[in-house]
This record gives sequence, C-alpha cells and structure tokens, in this order.
Amino acid sequence: MKVELKDVSFKYPNTEKGAIKGINLSIKQGEFVLLAGASGCGKTTITRLINGLIPGFYGGKQEGKAFINEKEIKDYKSFELSSMVGCVFQNPRTQFFNVDTDSELAFGLENAGKDRETINNVLDKVTDDLGIWNLRNRDIFKLSGGEKQKIAFASVYATDPDIYVLDEPSANLDAKGVESIKHNLEKIKDKGKTVIVAEHRLYYLKDLVDRVIIMCDGHIDKDISGEVFRKMQPKELNQLGLRTNRAEKVENRREKVDSKEESINLTLKNICVELGGKTILDDLNLNFPAGTITCITGHNGVGKSTLLRTLCGLIKAKRGEIIVKGKKCGAKKLKEKAFLVMQDVNYQLFADSVYNECSLGLKEGKGEKTDRALESMGLCEYKDRHPNTLSGGEKQRLAIAVSLMMDKDILLFDEPTSGLDYKNMILCADIMKKMAAMGKTVIVVTHDEEFMKCCCERVISFS
Repeated sequence: MKVELKDVSFKYPNTEKGAIKGINLSIKQGEFVLLAGASGCGKTTITRLINGLIPGFYGGKQEGKAFINEKEIKDYKSFELSSMVGCVFQNPRTQFFNVDTDSELAFGLENAGKDRETINNVLDKVTDDLGIWNLRNRDIFKLSGGEKQKIAFASVYATDPDIYVLDEPSANLDAKGVESIKHNLEKIKDKGKTVIVAEHRLYYLKDLVDRVIIMCDGHIDKDISGEVFRKMQPKELNQLGLRTNRAEKVENRREKVDSKEESINLTLKNICVELGGKTILDDLNLNFPAGTITCITGHNGVGKSTLLRTLCGLIKAKRGEIIVKGKKCGAKKLKEKAFLVMQDVNYQLFADSVYNECSLGLKEGKGEKTDRALESMGLCEYKDRHPNTLSGGEKQRLAIAVSLMMDKDILLFDEPTSGLDYKNMILCADIMKKMAAMGKTVIVVTHDEEFMKCCCERVISFS
C-alpha cells in the first residue's frame, strides 16, 4: 500500500512552533523507510499522521493532506485503518488494553471478529515465528521494558497489516532483543509489507532500509537511498546529528574498581530481592566507588531495573545489607541518599510546566539553579510547556535535568538514552561525567553500547 503526504504541516495545541512543516513524502508499497533525526524533529508526528492518530486522537491544526492508496487517511473508518496499519508506539505501555499477554496478543483479532480456533492458531504461529513462548500467559505489569516492547510488536504482527509503523522499537531491548527485532523486520519486509521506522539506534537497520529520511526542525532535510546510507561513515552521520550505523561492542569491565576502602561509597552484601514470590536477585555482592560511572547491562528481565529500585528504597530487599559510606541503610534512608531516573519517565513527571517540574520541591535558590539545569539539557525553550507535550527524548532529558537538582550521593539511571539522538546522548554522557567528577556514585542500567563507550568506567553484565 502506498503512503503519501502532500505539503503537510501540523501544530499541536498550545505550542507556538509547528511539529512538522510542509512535508512531502511518498512511500511505495513494500518499501522500508527509516525516519531519522534529532529528538523533537517531527518523526513521531509523521508516524501519527500515517496511523490516523492525527487528527483522530491528537488535537491541533493540520494543513495539507495524508493518503493511503490515494484515499485521505482521515476518510477511513477506524476499523478500516486498523486493518491496514499496525503501529508499535515509542512507549509500548500506552498501547496495551489488557493485563495479561495472551489477551493482548489476541486483542486485535478479537476486534476483527475472528473465531476462537482461528485466534488460537494465529497466536501459536506468532509465538513460534517470533520466539516468545517465554512471554505467553504473563502479567503485563510484571514484564520488563524490553519484554513489553516484544509483546507490542507481536500484537501487531498477529493482525498481519500491510503497513507497519514503528516508533523506536529497539529503545529498551538488549543486544539479543535488537537482533530479534531486526530478524522480525526482515521477515515482514520479505513478505512485501511497507515498513516505516522512526529510530535513533541505526546500526541494526543498516542492511534493511531502502531509504533514509533525515528530519530537521520539522522538515525533511535529506532523502537518501539505503545504498548511500550503508556507505556513510560514523563521523559523517555524527555531523548530521545521527548515531553510528556500525554495531559497537563494549567488554565487561567488572573488576576495574579501586580496592581502597575509602573510595567505596556503596556496598551490597548478599542482597536477595523477591517480587511476587519469585527471586529476582539472589546473593548479590557488589561495590560501587564514589566518582565512578558504572554501567549495568544484561538480558531483558534479569533484574537490572529491580536493582535500581532496591538501591533507591522503592523495593525492600528480603535479605542482605546495603551500606552507604560505611553505614547500613534501610529503604527509608536510601530514599534520602539516592535518586532514580526511571525507564518510563512518565511515572515521575508531575508538574504543569517543564520549569515547575525541574524546581519541584526546591526551597532555596530555585530560579538560578533551575535555569542552569534546563540550559544544560537544552530545554530552556520548552520551560513553559507541559511535560506531557514533550517528545520521548525531551521527557528523558527533563528527568535528567531534575536529577541535576537533587543533592544526592547516589544517582541511578534506567535506560537514560532510550529516546536520545546523537547530540543528546553525548550531552547525557558529559553530564554524568560531571556528576562523577563531583564525587557522586553514578549507576546506569543500559543496553546502549554506543553510550557506554562514551562514558562508562565499569561495565557489569547481569545474566
């Protein structure tokens, strides 16, 4: 199915600047197109035009016309559009309708009126095709971010649409998961499906793309062929504000720790954490020095996020000791000493403006300190915007700005670069280096090896 945007501009409510301006784009049946560019450049807005969420769900002012098979998208009924276009959102949690994975996988088929036998057969085939037997019959709320991403893709795959629209599908996936999504995208491309992917992590798409549309400030800056993209050097891409098209590999550096006792800020002794009767972390022993950036990596669902929640006092360890500067700390004390930027930052944005979010709870020196934090993360121009109107990457930067305001000894980050372009990934790495230079203990859970290469001094791999 052909997708076409003719001179399309769109502006969200209560914003001065248009999200996209004068977009002309034609995507042929079976074409694999990558939308790339800085956070907030308009990639997600284009995906929302194609899947009908603009103007069907998001308010705002649209000019120009968007078509699928030469019929305006706004003229399709919702059930017609949903049978043609399958969408995986940047935050998969926002597209779930059920509390268990099997019901979520079956949801689109049930809405299409398929009988039970057909649904069961399709679910088994989808599970085999995508290798997700370990995710069947699971509580969605107990899945890791990467596992949620896999279920979101599988629920779309089950409906077999002609057009796939994916917004940062690799954001929370480990290396194995990224390889899996690459294989799945290759599979749907071979079926002749039209695939449109908005993404910052480019390397895994290198061999799949037919075209790369590079966005800049709401308009199309470059439209290049897949062949040209494959030949581009990382330095060329970096100059365009894009990440590398080569896979990075960072080795485990667990043992590179100063053994001097005075350098150790945080110690875990025999930590055991259980959730829902299941042991997530067992007999964990680790030291974290002050002034050091430690990256924790490993497969989705092995307990990395659980560790961070335990370190900031959100989860109480069943057994073991957490020691900060030589003193044993319980959950209450850990909340005073540690600050966590969560994987899904929507859970920790509360205020009615970016400025107020950054200064929330601050009693003294609010103005100057807030301005510095916003400036450091490139958010000054958005200070009067509501946090929910920001792009995924901008929200991530806001949460990091909030962490700069907190005078905590231990700073914890869960996938901080999941929505960040090259420029802001480097910015994030530099901020963390500054935090470490101030003597803070910085612990980052990430699958982003390009980011790890920029700033990490230690890499601990969970298995």
